[in-house]
Parts: sequence; C-alpha cells; structure tokens
Amino acid sequence: MDDNRYSFFKIFFICLISLSFFLGYYFRENAAGGGGEFYLISWPIIQSFKSDFWLTLQNYTTAKHPDYQLPFSHIINAYLNPFTDNIKSFQLSTTVISFSIYFVFAFVLKKIYSNINNFDILLTSSVLLLSPFFRTSAFWGKNENYGWLFFILALYFFFEIKKKLHSEQSNKDKLNVILFCFTSACALYARQALFFLPISYLLYLVVNKANRNILLTSIISFSILAIPGLITVLPLSLLENTTLVNPGLFSWLVKPDHIIKNVPILLSFFGFYLLPILIIELFHSDFKSFFKKYFINFIVALLFFVLLAQINLLEYLGNYKMSGGAVLKLNYLIAKNNYFLLLIFSSLGFSILIRLFREDIKNNLVILAPILVVYGFPEFLYQEYVEPLIILLFFLILKTNLHKLYFKNISLSNFIFLSYFAVYLAGSIYFKHFAFSTFEEWEIFLNAQ
Repeated sequence: MDDNRYSFFKIFFICLISLSFFLGYYFRENAAGGGGEFYLISWPIIQSFKSDFWLTLQNYTTAKHPDYQLPFSHIINAYLNPFTDNIKSFQLSTTVISFSIYFVFAFVLKKIYSNINNFDILLTSSVLLLSPFFRTSAFWGKNENYGWLFFILALYFFFEIKKKLHSEQSNKDKLNVILFCFTSACALYARQALFFLPISYLLYLVVNKANRNILLTSIISFSILAIPGLITVLPLSLLENTTLVNPGLFSWLVKPDHIIKNVPILLSFFGFYLLPILIIELFHSDFKSFFKKYFINFIVALLFFVLLAQINLLEYLGNYKMSGGAVLKLNYLIAKNNYFLLLIFSSLGFSILIRLFREDIKNNLVILAPILVVYGFPEFLYQEYVEPLIILLFFLILKTNLHKLYFKNISLSNFIFLSYFAVYLAGSIYFKHFAFSTFEEWEIFLNAQ
C-alpha cells in the first residue's frame, strides 16, 4: 500500500513539473531573458536558409543581427523541422522537441543507474524541465537545446565505450566510438563551447591507456566530421577578403587573460549547481566528517579570494551589467557592486572540485580540466553556458561516491534537488518578468545612487 502511495506521489510530481513546462510555453515565459532575440536572429536566419542555403551561409558572419553560434541548429530547423512556416507552430515544435530531451536524459540515466526505479529516474531527470535557460530556449525557438540533446547522447556512447576500454573492439564497439564522435561533433556545432568534449574524451583515452583501435577510430572520425565546420567558418566571403563584421562567431578562441578573470565566476557556477548535492550529502553524513571533507579547502579558497579583493584584483566583479550569473545578480540586489556572496559560492565550488579530483583523478580531472579552460575563453561568461551542463556532467560522466548518497534515499534526494531548482526557477521568473522586465530597468537599478 505504501509503495502504491509513493508511486502515486512521484507520478503526481512528474506530471506537475511537466505541466509547469507547457504552462511556461503558454504564458510566454522568458525566465532566462533573451527570448525576444528569436525574432531578430533565429527566425530570420531559418527563413533565409530555407530560401537560399549557400547565400545565407556565405553571409552568415556579416548579417545585421548575427548569431554567435555556428548555424548547425538553424540548418536542422530549416530543413528537418516541418513547422517553420509559422512562428507559433515552430515555437510549439521546439517546446515539444525540448520536452523529448527530458526523456532522452531519463533513458541515459536509467542505462547508467539500472537498479533505480523508473519513476525516480523520471523525477531526477525532470530537473531539466525546471531549468530557466532550458525552458526559455524551448519556448522561444532558440537553438541551445539541440546542443544539449546531442551532448546527452554523446555521454551515453562515452559510457558504453568505457565498458570495453581495453578490450578488442567488435563491430558494435567500433560503432559506439563512431556514434560518440558524431554526436559530440553535432553537440559542438550546436554549441561552440562544447568543443571541450572531444578534448576531454581524447585525453581520457590517452590517460587511461585505451585500446589503440579506439584512439585511431576516434581521430579518423573526428577528422572527417571536422570538414563541415571548416567549410562553415571559412565561408566564401572570407576567402574573398571581405571584412568580417561578426567576430563574435569566433569568440571562443583562446584568450588567456579571460581565463584568469573568469575563474571566480566559473567556480561559483559549480558551487551553485552542486549545492543541493552537498545538502543531500549532509543528510547522510555526520557533521564532523562532512566538515572535514570541505572546510579546509573552502576556507583556503575564500581567504585567497578575499586577499585578491583587498588588493583590488577582483574589483571587476562589482561592475558587471551583463553575464556573471544568478549568484552575482543576487549579490547586487543585496548590496550594489558587492561580490562577497559570489566569492562564497566560488570557494564552495573550489572545495567540491577538489573533492571530485581526489576521488578519481583519471576520470574527473581529465573531464573537468578542459572545461575550466575552455569556459574561461569568452570575455563575458554567462550562466546559460553551463546550464544544464554541470548537472549532466554530475549524473552522466563524473565518478563520485556522491551518486551512492544521492540514490541511497532517492525520494528525499529528489525532494531536496527539485525543490532547490524550483525555487531558482521561481526567482528567475520573478526577476525577469516582474522586478526587471527589461535590461534597461536593470541598468537603471545598478546606476542608481
């Protein structure tokens, strides 16, 4: 009887979260902001590709309102999505496609954690449906969620490859390698920042001394799959020596000075998204052992950041109008130009990463180190770049005992985990729809004395 009651509640909350997702579409939710860019960027580009593929590709980098991503997702929509004749139909189709990604995530979770109940898996994976950036991209027909779809699929094939890393490769094993390369290349084309994945993957193969056939097949596959990208980033307009109006397309190129500047922000993202996991761990641990795992690294990092702040090396953190993430915005709401809360989350993120590196350096460090470098490249580091990246990495590819603690009491864990992100979503909706409905209002608030 109790099992049936618990199952009913799980189904109820799955349906409730799913309903909230479609209500978000119906009420034109724009919790992450930027939804209106669809009319200036995504929709005109899709229509242009439908009209003339080569001309659009040639002029892609010089458009009046360019997209700073490669046109992969726009091409998919233009030629594979049958609902591109009408804006409402198209946005509904991207909402439905994004909702299906939730089930793809659940499918991969079930493959990795096969002993977990299906309803629990669906509840855990429903965190995607509470993500403000995932929802905004879905409701407004933006292209980001195609990147997450292929990224999740790539991590599934990565999981299958790791099972036979040192064995002789059957035809099925070789196919898994090729499919990983294909899906990770598609993820990269949809989201430029995801080019860390092939780097992490190849490093993983080398560090863990994988079968040479896996490495050789991977290199050949990546080389072939890179050709469309080279054709795209070197359009005819560049070959004809015309002026490149849109350098933003190449904004992920190496810029070492940005990497150091973005370290506190990137660490705060890890602290923000993994905080509910630490809360869950605290429920299953005695305070003394929990304190011992994290406190020293947390204090060392915090003191270091405070020292940098005292000598004015972190002064830039108090002057952001765009980017920086939810924690920094909350910090500004508490005290304008203050960033101490961000430093707390940065220190928390640092202590979590140190714990992960210690647990499995050959997996976790190899996977995360390229991310820490690649995501430091842009001048402005937006939270949308890592949402839901960090959550997907935690569940699908990192090796940590935190998984055992999460699934030890899955009902409690899902309650804490989903409640945390439901509050985050509610706060994002309030911030964007009621407190500061336009960027100009936010600027006025920041500049007000």
